[in-house]
Amino acid sequence: SDKIQTLPIMSMNGIQYDYRVKALQGEDRIVHIKAADVAPPVICATSSDFPKGLAGYWSPETFLLASVAASYVNTYQLFCDRNKVQPVSLECEASGTVASVDGRLAFTGVMLNPIITLASLEDEEMARKILEKAHHHCLISNSLNCPVSVSENILVLVK
Repeated sequence: SDKIQTLPIMSMNGIQYDYRVKALQGEDRIVHIKAADVAPPVICATSSDFPKGLAGYWSPETFLLASVAASYVNTYQLFCDRNKVQPVSLECEASGTVASVDGRLAFTGVMLNPIITLASLEDEEMARKILEKAHHHCLISNSLNCPVSVSENILVLVK
């Protein structure tokens, strides 16, 4: 069927999930981030774009982009599972722009560049429909205060 399966596994009404992390100041601009039931802690630092920032570390900005990309990939895979589409590979690059807005720094836009590789031309139409559904339902994208755009990159490998 051409109709994409979007019905939630369970009703989303009244659902609430709570998450907690702890950021501990280390030396220089290093921050150790811990979460319950997650090991090991991760290290984050002020971006090298800012005064006293450190190169070579994940920054809050790169973590935010990683969260958007990972959430999109997970959401895309959810809809693939529901619609019996199995990509050969699925990856997503995220880029974002930080600029001064009303005297404060903020992300002004995020671009997702998913690359979906399929084994069959038969899955291409559904894979394209899932691109939009994943964009619409991506939890992290929906939580941001800036536009998130998605490019369409589907590669079909014919065996």
